[in-house]
Amino acid sequence: MYKRFIEIMDNCACLAKSSLVVAAADAESVEAVRLAIGRGLGHAALVGDRNVIRTAAESAGISDKIDIIDAKGPIEASEKAVTMINSGHGNVLLKGLVNTADFLKAVLNRENGLRTGRMLSHISIMEIPGENHLSFCADSGFIVAPDLEQKKKILRNSLEAIHALGYEHVNVACIAANERVDPNVPSTVDAAALAQAWRDGEFDDLPCTCTVEGPMAIDVVASQKAAEHKGIKSVIAGKVDLTLVPNIECGNVHCKTLVHYCHAQLAGLVIGAKVPIIVVSRSDSPEAKFMSIAMACIVSGGIK
Repeated sequence: MYKRFIEIMDNCACLAKSSLVVAAADAESVEAVRLAIGRGLGHAALVGDRNVIRTAAESAGISDKIDIIDAKGPIEASEKAVTMINSGHGNVLLKGLVNTADFLKAVLNRENGLRTGRMLSHISIMEIPGENHLSFCADSGFIVAPDLEQKKKILRNSLEAIHALGYEHVNVACIAANERVDPNVPSTVDAAALAQAWRDGEFDDLPCTCTVEGPMAIDVVASQKAAEHKGIKSVIAGKVDLTLVPNIECGNVHCKTLVHYCHAQLAGLVIGAKVPIIVVSRSDSPEAKFMSIAMACIVSGGIK
């Protein structure tokens, strides 16, 4: 079970078995690829403007270690990258300098995309200073306002990815503003329904076991003392692995607050497609992109 990012980044065996495809590669994604190659990445194919990629790769000292596939514009680059994945030339896909909507149009194309029949969702992986384990959050970057059935699919995707990282049991908190179920606060209703679905055995077919509680406020997620003070009986308070958020705004604020105020390290993946997909933020450093690449390589090898 991985507890720190350095353990993931040092997994040379997993990196060595992986092949990365970059759609619309730019100088920053080239630098992330350089870091991955330095840690043992098996193969990288960068799709985009050949001259831009070659110049950046020569500057990074990796021009002889990558394949460059020329494309006329970011849309064509995305389509070619997806085709390469479908042809078996990669098991991880990284979005470069291309509009997210254009990139996802290629990924979600019903004829030539990377659909599997499962819903795609996003999972954030964080290493928070002072914590002795990784923390996960879903969905903080893909599904805007999931309904109950979509939340069940997000939970399924997330548990499979977390299991690929070595977790045999996952504590899941369904986030809401408080622990009382209130029909006027839909997030509390859905959280209670998710916990009931777990008690009813809906997730028993997954490769890892889990404990699902909710609704649960963030103070109880973080602290057993807070739970005791509020008179809440919880077996996972202060020991939560995965926070399942009610909407993308909650997840986005949760993760970015931990990064910018608590100095957490962050990686993120879109899961549910044929391969893990890395859709990075414009503000992500090459080091952050590399952490997501390393995470994706391990998840790709672990999800059956």
